[in-house]
Formats: sequence, C-alpha cells, structure tokens
Amino acid sequence: MPERDLDSYLEGLGIDVGDEREQDGVLGEGEDVEEERYDDEGYDDGGADADVGDAGAGPDDADDDADGDDDGEILDMETAMGAYGIGGVIPDDLEPRERAETFLVHLLLDLDAAYAVDVVDRGDEILAEISGGDAGRLIGKGGRTLAALEFLANAVVNKGDAEPIRVVIDVGGYKRRRDERLRQTAQRAIARVRKAGHAVELEPMSAAERRIVHMVVADEGDVVSESTGEGRARRVVIQSAD
Repeated sequence: MPERDLDSYLEGLGIDVGDEREQDGVLGEGEDVEEERYDDEGYDDGGADADVGDAGAGPDDADDDADGDDDGEILDMETAMGAYGIGGVIPDDLEPRERAETFLVHLLLDLDAAYAVDVVDRGDEILAEISGGDAGRLIGKGGRTLAALEFLANAVVNKGDAEPIRVVIDVGGYKRRRDERLRQTAQRAIARVRKAGHAVELEPMSAAERRIVHMVVADEGDVVSESTGEGRARRVVIQSAD
C-alpha cells in the first residue's frame, strides 16, 4: 500500500476519516500528539435553551454503546474481514493476540517501517500500543482514522470466534491524553453546573468520548448527564440531579 493511500484505502471500505488531519496536535514523528479541543471554551452554557429532555433519564450508555456509526465509520463485517488480504495473511489457527499482532504488523510495515507495535493480552481485552513513524497519519482528524483501524482490527481478531474479545489500539499515548482531557473537561462542566445552577452543554463528541464523560458524571451524586443531538452533532448535556 503506497504511503499516501491510507485514507483512500479506508474510505474505499466505506469509512469516513475526514477531509484533513486534526491540526490541534496530530503531528509528525518526534512531536507530542496533543488535542486541544477540550479546553476552558470546550463547552457552552446550556441555560434555558438546552434541550436536555428528562432530567431523570440519566446517561444513555446503551445508546452510545450502539451508535458507533455516528462518526460515519460504517463497515460491513465481510468487507472488513476481506480487507487488506485478510485470510491469506492471517492464519485461522492463531490466538486472538497473535491475530491482532499479525494484522497490525503487516499493515504498519506496508505504511512505514518506522512504526512499531506492542500487543498485550489483558484477558478481557487486547491492547495494542503503536509507536514511531508519523503518529498523526494513524490518528487522523478527530481520531477517526485510529477508530477505523481499531474497527478493522476487531473484525480481524474476532473472525469466527464464539466469544469476541475487544481490541484497543493507541498511538503515541493519544488516547490516554485525550481521556485525561475529557475527564478534566467533564469536571469543569460539573463545577459550572454547581455554581450556575443550570445545564452545561459540551461540544459534539464521538460515542467513546461521550462514554468517558458519562462515567465521570456517574461518580458524582448531584449531577446527571445525557446525550442529545444526532450524528456528528451528538453531544453530552450535564445538569443538576435535583
């Protein structure tokens, strides 16, 4: 696969990875991968205009678990398992960790030999940490390329398995930093709800990002959260539980 064709390859499978890379921190090799979307201005006061629905409804975790297609990452399983020569490259008798490692090594070598991957079986999930090379190229705008690669890896690893195991991929610590930023944003929003006494609406987020916010809010007894909006405009609203 030519280096310049990663996005074309993914988009050819029906995966929308965006028109450009995230400029706020998806950088090249040797630079920190940061994302500054979630700062002090990362949310708006919901006020009286916030469409928050039933305050007692709580976080819609079930909906968020099921709406992975809200970012345009829609892919037929047969297409995913046939992508990139899967079957000819991945022997059926490999263990899940070996299957994940084989798939990622083949893919990354075709992209750039500077990439390295460490794959660990944690029992309930497989964690793949990718380092070296151009991190931004694998992360993509808003993390959509990384989400697409993770989707493919899950399809490959769970091909034919009776009990699926989750594959989680991180690149250069991007997800760890993103998750910490999301938690800080959620805490700031909670503080504003307590101080101002009205709802606070966060900016649009992916399903995975919304789940993190919901978990932070769930640890607090005096506030609740729920998702509102459709597709890429879907966001979390936090308000008082009273």
